[in-house]
Amino acid sequence: MSITQDESGGHPGGEAPSKISPVAGLVFVLTGLLFMILLFCIGYTYGHLVPTLCMIESPETQAYLPVDILNPTDPPAYSPEDVSKPTDDVPEDLEVEGYAARDGLLIRNKPFTSSIRQTILHLRARAGYWSRFRGLSMFIVWHVVSGFIGGGVGGATGSRLAVAFAAVVIETLLANLHMAWVHIVISEPRAKRWYHRIPSIRTWPKIAPAVALWAASSQIVAVLPGLVCGSFGSLKRMNDPAYEPGKKDLYAVGAQGFMGMFIMLALFVLLQIPATVTLVRVAASMLPEEDETIVPFDRTFDGRTTPAIIGGQGKIGLVEAWRSFPWASRARLLKLMMKVVLLMMAAWILFTTVLVAEAHIMFGDQLGGIMKGIHGVAGPH
Repeated sequence: MSITQDESGGHPGGEAPSKISPVAGLVFVLTGLLFMILLFCIGYTYGHLVPTLCMIESPETQAYLPVDILNPTDPPAYSPEDVSKPTDDVPEDLEVEGYAARDGLLIRNKPFTSSIRQTILHLRARAGYWSRFRGLSMFIVWHVVSGFIGGGVGGATGSRLAVAFAAVVIETLLANLHMAWVHIVISEPRAKRWYHRIPSIRTWPKIAPAVALWAASSQIVAVLPGLVCGSFGSLKRMNDPAYEPGKKDLYAVGAQGFMGMFIMLALFVLLQIPATVTLVRVAASMLPEEDETIVPFDRTFDGRTTPAIIGGQGKIGLVEAWRSFPWASRARLLKLMMKVVLLMMAAWILFTTVLVAEAHIMFGDQLGGIMKGIHGVAGPH
């Protein structure tokens, strides 16, 4: 990889064009790749899986642990003798936040999703260590298919807005894959392969409106901040062939990037979260009867819907899906998402800081040319 300057760029005296060290370029690429993998893992577990469980958990439902998991009493608990055992008989691994011992039972006082740590521990206990990546196969297939089709549309049109519109259409057409992912995430582990969990095409009209609403809000959140931040300052001038960015422009671009991040955050809270809650709850209302949820879940949505097996529609409407989500759960979800945002921001700041430091150290005066090259590949067209 080499960066050359034209004659007007000023290599006086016929100096040889500068080149980037292959080692420096490799270190920079590998650092970026490592951080992208870490961000994906954090985003999938804490940004997709845990919030999805929070969106369907019913806080009114108390989960009782079986009595036979407690230490046996001596004499037995059913003995007519008057036995008074302290709660020390509860195993240490069961004395966790949200549980209380009463009359020989452990009663869940808090929703599992009130704590990220408790959610992960609950998933690990019910579905194994790798449960933090449950549904990943379906997630990858769903996004690869939608990305492949969307990429073809983008290459044909060259317009970001056209790509956004096409993405909404594509996601709506692939609504059954999205619903299958929700079903895998919220249900107890099953022996079925992920492709056997894809619902019948007859269910598509029931889930398509919710997916269309979610896809439209996703594209607004993804596209609008870039359009705003790219309309002024250094990012706008990047499209000028005569513009030669320097180190000061690097910081200006970083400031515009943070501005875009905050715009995206506001849109995410106001649009993306309600649309996602609606989609997840509509999909959960169509969970097959033979599947049990991994967290407590009221299939009737507090009496708002009737299962198909007894003559109902077997799904909840878009408006009722949001209205049936109680304020306590909304507050819990918002707190959870704030923690996730802070976690992602910390990871992204670390990612940006390390890459900027590496760029300064390894590329020096070549940084302006590299910035223009990256913008030419990844910037808006």
